Amino acid sequence: MKQWLRYGVVGLCGLLLLACGTPDVPATALPTLGPILAQVHQPESGVAGAVPRPTAARPSAQPSVQPSAGAAAPTPSGQPEASADPLEDYRQLMEDARATHPYPESVETMWAVMMCESSGIPTIQGPGGLTGLFQYQPSTWAGAWNPYRDQPITDARAQIYATAKAWSDGNQHWWGVCLPQ
Repeated sequence: MKQWLRYGVVGLCGLLLLACGTPDVPATALPTLGPILAQVHQPESGVAGAVPRPTAARPSAQPSVQPSAGAAAPTPSGQPEASADPLEDYRQLMEDARATHPYPESVETMWAVMMCESSGIPTIQGPGGLTGLFQYQPSTWAGAWNPYRDQPITDARAQIYATAKAWSDGNQHWWGVCLPQ
């Protein structure tokens, strides 16, 4: 009986692996949720592989990020009320964050990393405690490098500004497989 149970479990695992597929990434790459979410979610339009729209934690019109002492606070750039689509707001936040913490990559590169990591869902939880738009470990988020560590790890605005700060400090390698080459 135990042997049949073992075969059943192994077979079920094999079927799950076949159903999920495997992303074309090196075996040593850290897991990310973007490719998995793109396979699992089917948007209302029915287009396979399309990225779902986030529904949680829409950014507010006023900045919620207050950096720790000594860091520059993000300021609104005369932007209008938050749009109906949080993803549109994220692009503006990325531009503002890049102005506060300059880094060499484009905003489009940061956008691609965010979509790879979380599909733009700020409250998403990944394997091993990874959390938020850019999938930070809580211990990394709480590090002295991060002037936004006093904000919730799921705060989209704080994640965008913290990532701009990390990139400004030269830590793009933290995003490994999601950082376009």
